Amino acid sequence: MIFLFEQFPYSMEYLKSVLPLDKEGRFKDLPNGFVTRDGKLDGVGYLFNGSRLGGRDDKAGDRIVFVLPKVFLDSSARNDAAKVSAFGQDVPHDKNFELNGDHKDFLANLSLWVCSSIGKYREDFPDDKSMEAPTARGFSTDKACPTLIDVKNAMERFYEENKSLFVFVSKNVHSGNNRIDWRRTMRKTPFLQGAGSAATPIYMELVNKKKVFDLDDRLIVLFFSAMNYIEETFGFKMPKSEFYAPMRVNEFRRLLGHRGIMELRRIKHKYFADKFLRLYNIMKAFFEWGGNFSACGFGSEYLLTSKYNNVFEHMIDKLVGDDLPAIQKKKNLDDGKIIDHLYKENSLIFSSGESDKIWHIGDSKYYSDPEDIRGQSIAKQFTYAKNIIQDFFSPGYVDSLNKEPAERNIGNVHRGVRYRDDLTEGYSVTPNFFIRGEVPAYNQEQGKEQFGDSYFRNPGVGNYELIQEVKESDTFDDGEGDKNRNIKNHLWEHRNRQFQNRLFDRDTLLLQVYNVNFLYVLKAFTAKSSSLRTEFKRTAREKFRKNFLTLLDEKYVFWAVYPRKESLDNFVTNNFRKLQGKMFRRDESDNFIILALEKGADKNPEILTDVKKVADLMWVAVEKFIDGSDVNCLEVREVVDGRWNNQDNGFYLKKEIFEERVLNNTTLPKKLVVKSQDGNAVIRESLLNGGVIPDYSPNGEYGDVDCYFLPCKQRLDK
Repeated sequence: MIFLFEQFPYSMEYLKSVLPLDKEGRFKDLPNGFVTRDGKLDGVGYLFNGSRLGGRDDKAGDRIVFVLPKVFLDSSARNDAAKVSAFGQDVPHDKNFELNGDHKDFLANLSLWVCSSIGKYREDFPDDKSMEAPTARGFSTDKACPTLIDVKNAMERFYEENKSLFVFVSKNVHSGNNRIDWRRTMRKTPFLQGAGSAATPIYMELVNKKKVFDLDDRLIVLFFSAMNYIEETFGFKMPKSEFYAPMRVNEFRRLLGHRGIMELRRIKHKYFADKFLRLYNIMKAFFEWGGNFSACGFGSEYLLTSKYNNVFEHMIDKLVGDDLPAIQKKKNLDDGKIIDHLYKENSLIFSSGESDKIWHIGDSKYYSDPEDIRGQSIAKQFTYAKNIIQDFFSPGYVDSLNKEPAERNIGNVHRGVRYRDDLTEGYSVTPNFFIRGEVPAYNQEQGKEQFGDSYFRNPGVGNYELIQEVKESDTFDDGEGDKNRNIKNHLWEHRNRQFQNRLFDRDTLLLQVYNVNFLYVLKAFTAKSSSLRTEFKRTAREKFRKNFLTLLDEKYVFWAVYPRKESLDNFVTNNFRKLQGKMFRRDESDNFIILALEKGADKNPEILTDVKKVADLMWVAVEKFIDGSDVNCLEVREVVDGRWNNQDNGFYLKKEIFEERVLNNTTLPKKLVVKSQDGNAVIRESLLNGGVIPDYSPNGEYGDVDCYFLPCKQRLDK
């Protein structure tokens, strides 16, 4: 087999030695533009070189050519043709790419998964003109004419799904072979021992029961013979049976084409079971292909796409997005743009349940490229989010505002989504993200295991994450003069916003980038079992949400604001201009609002001081907001070091005590030294209390250090 790579510059002489040519030495039987003038291949997939001259040293397997996606090329040197590598080895310009050691099966299986992903995409999008295939695909009926890869994949799938069938048929056919057939034995002349009527007949030749060759058995023999022929001729590793001996390759080759089809026709009427009818169709497809292959005029066949990015997008959408028709339709925006991935998930800011969802919007990039995270790509991704928000506030939404919250958007694709809080006019944070394909780096420490299952699953040794956010150390060329720009800083500085320090503003949009193990995506997408896809979807969505929460905790401080002497409505009205875009009400039943402020001593002191005059502030960690649950609550004895303050109506804990005993718990105790506690911990910095935190102990051990405050809504004397 020949393994090539998309967009890698090969010598033209080498390409002419492995790709189909006409008599004049020009490329033929290939899509227009597949081979570029500089020796690059503009496509991904499979082709069979039917024009390759057959000689004594020519192997049929070398007529099979796989073009692998450029994502497998080392991204750090992809633009330097002299240093490009794949799977830890240099890619040659003038000969076949082969891995050191016995790893041919790895490349063959990987190539088949790539082709399978193209085939599945083509089944879902048959009108996509970027898919090139001269022959019909699929063969559930008598009319189709499949490729070798189609037949091979169908054979392997049938074997995996019906292993028990072959065992059952074998035992049933050969059961009773050693029993005596007395009816046929007694037809022979016996030897009589004794005289007269007392003579005893003795049969010297016993006839055993031996069933005639079963037709089902014959079909199965043809099946395993065909798989043996594929393995011996083309080099693909195929299943074998311990019950059925395949025909010799030379003998079976005579059946290719018309003779094999005629034999199948003679036994077709014997089959009624669905499984055997399916096997019959697979064998018929094989003999049809074999007839073309064995003919002198067999032309080249191929399944190629010049837009493998569309295939990758489809794979990610199947693994991450929602398949509901209404959601798929919503991805097609009114301005002609199409969103790659769209699904509902719990809101980022203190989600209150199933009725508090937000749209998650993603875009796929099937290999790393600086253009993916700068300029137009970022602007387009923000436009997707703006369009979805605008679509949410359609006339139907406005008309539904007079209904109860539970009845709004019933029957609408936006049902359950909550973008805006009507009281504060704050907007929920909309998650936006890029997903880029990444191949785990080659690691010599893994030895033979390098190309095992772990390589498809793990980005690195000991790391089992399928999806990773770009690291703090990840850099790229930002196109603005900095060739080592930190990606995360770049995305934060280029966030979409109209005003500063307004997280809950409609125009404030954040963006993140994730790298996904491309090998595992291939495996999960092409696998028959849905468990891999389910695992991927669960892991991916958890990762996206968790990382966005981490980003918010890094960049913002969140406070729960309880007005002291006025209603929540009046508080919002009186402070609207000052807090617009900074406040959001989690739920219509809440008696507090969430205040989000960007971190930085020069940004928030005035706002905090003004709000503190009329309301209680409680610091809130995004992921640790009180939910009323008693799970993992601390015992009273664990907070006895707290100092009660009657004026502030709560407990103060030294920073190191709180972080050691409290911060890692999902909830806080309902009771603190028999005092009712309500809300989460508040970090009281010096600026909130005149520059010094009061001394609550005789020996002054707290001094002016920062403390954590645990508020109690019920006063000590009540």
